[in-house]
Amino acid sequence: MNVPSLPKDWVTTPILRLLFQNLIVEERTDIRDATVAAWNTAIGLLHSRPGWMESVIASPQLLEWFETMMTPMGSPLDASGFYDPLFSENGPQVAAERHNVDRNMLAQDLTLVSPDTVWKARIAAATAMAYLVASWNSSVRSGMYLSGDNTSWRSQAHNVDAVFQSILLHYVDSSSMLQKVLAAIVIEEWAKRYGTESSTSKCPPLIEASTLAREMSNRTLAWLQSDPPAAYHEMAFILARIHGECTNLLHSFAFDCKIPWSEIPTLGTEIDLTGSKQGGFSLASAEAAVERDYSKLKDRLGKAKKRELAVISEKRKTVLSSIERYKEVKTQHDIRVCAAFAAAYVALKNTPDKVSPIVKGVMNGIKVCFVSAYGAIFESFFFL
Repeated sequence: MNVPSLPKDWVTTPILRLLFQNLIVEERTDIRDATVAAWNTAIGLLHSRPGWMESVIASPQLLEWFETMMTPMGSPLDASGFYDPLFSENGPQVAAERHNVDRNMLAQDLTLVSPDTVWKARIAAATAMAYLVASWNSSVRSGMYLSGDNTSWRSQAHNVDAVFQSILLHYVDSSSMLQKVLAAIVIEEWAKRYGTESSTSKCPPLIEASTLAREMSNRTLAWLQSDPPAAYHEMAFILARIHGECTNLLHSFAFDCKIPWSEIPTLGTEIDLTGSKQGGFSLASAEAAVERDYSKLKDRLGKAKKRELAVISEKRKTVLSSIERYKEVKTQHDIRVCAAFAAAYVALKNTPDKVSPIVKGVMNGIKVCFVSAYGAIFESFFFL
C-alpha cells in the first residue's frame, strides 16, 4: 500500500474486514499494532480519492463493525459475519479451521483470556473506528480543505454527522459501561486527529464544524455533572448471583431450622438494576435480606439451633462479601466512564462553566492508571 508504483485496486471491503477482525481477536500486541498501522494506511488510501471510501464501506458494514466491537465482555463474538476467503473456495469444512488460533478470543472466555487483553483489543478497534470517522469524506477533495469560508469542512462534517451520529449517540447513551467507554474513546481519538490536521489547515473547531461533536460534548458534560447511574448492564449477572445467594440464605431457615415457609420472606424474581421496578430484586433488596430479614428470622429462633445458625451465619458472610464486591465493581465502572467521558470532552476543546467535574474525571483516570501500574502500596503514598 505504501509503494506508489503498485496498484491499489485490491484495497476493498474484504481487506478492511480482515484487518478489523484481527484487531478484535488478536492477543499479541506487536501483531495488533501492525494491524492498526495497516488499517490506517488502507483508510488513508480510501480517503485520497473522493467517493472511494463510501463505495467500499457501506452502512451495514459500519453497523456490523460497531456491533462486534461493542459485544459485552465475556460474551462470545458473533463470527458469523466475519469474512473468510477460504469459505467460498474450499467450502465450510476448511473454513471452520481458520479461526482455531483465535478460539479463546472469539469465545471471550475470561478464564482463558485476560480482561486486559480483551480491553486492549477493543480499544485498538475503537481507535481504528476513530481513524475512519476522522478520514470519512463524501466527494470532498483534499485540496478544498483550505477554502476561506470553511464550506468544505462543514460539508465533510455534515456527512460525518449523517453517517455516524445515530451510531455513536446510541452507544454513548447505552446502559453498558463498556459501550460508553468505547464510544467515548472513538470521539476522543477523532477529536485528537482532527486537532492535529487542523493545526496545519484553516478549519473551525470540531464542535463548530460538526453537530455530532457538539452533541457529544454536551452529553459527556451532562453525564459528568450529574450523579452516576444506579448500575450498568454488565452488573446484571453479579446481581443475579446475589439473588441466588440471598434466596439460599433465607431458605436455610426453613430447611435447617424448620421455620414455617409462610414466614420466609420472598424475593422478587426479576433482576432490577435500577431499583425502580415494583417487586423486582435490586441491591436494596439484597441488603434488606441480609440485614432486616435475616435478623427477624434469627430472633425467631431464640437460643435454639446454634449449630444450624452458625452455618447460616457463614452463608450470610458470603452474601455480604458479594454485595461489597458488587459495590466495588460499580465504583470501578463509574471511574472508567467518568475518565473516558472527561478525556473525550477535553479532546473536543469545549469550555464548561464549571471545570470541577472535568478535573475529577481526568484525575480518576490518572488514579486508576497509577494504581494499576504501581499497586495498592503506591496508591497510599499517592494520596499522602
